[in-house]
Amino acid sequence: MVKRGWTAQTSRGAAALALAVLGTASTASLASAECLRQIVNRSAYVLTARRDGGPPVTILPGRAVQIRLSHPGQLDFAAYCAVPGPDGALRPITQASFDYEAVIDRCFIRFGGQAFIPQLGRGFIGLQGTAPFTVNNPRQGDVVLGPFATEACPAPAILSRGG
Repeated sequence: MVKRGWTAQTSRGAAALALAVLGTASTASLASAECLRQIVNRSAYVLTARRDGGPPVTILPGRAVQIRLSHPGQLDFAAYCAVPGPDGALRPITQASFDYEAVIDRCFIRFGGQAFIPQLGRGFIGLQGTAPFTVNNPRQGDVVLGPFATEACPAPAILSRGG
């Protein structure tokens, strides 16, 4: 009977060890990068965004969309005077591409020079301009197309509230 007790205790310990290993493995797989970030269009133009060469998303003026960053990749942006048609007849008035990083619990847009990265962080020395886009603001990984002027588009009609 002593042998049975020892066997039962050993098998309970083995089961507990197996559960601990499985729990650690499932926790490690859940720790992958998953960040929800925003692309905001504060301009008067139509913005399209494409993640990792996928299909474009159209963001109208004054609107925002959420994107999920789950691995390192690239975001491509283009702004147009009007909604681009399926044939792509409109030419963009501005465009930009940014690499992004998504590691464990950090998601951010990579930009700027590579000097003093350990001391000051990425992008401290602005050797790469991002205008008219603002990146990593208000949160790391966010991208905002701010208001900007261009002569490429006809001036929008002024709305009149009078009759």
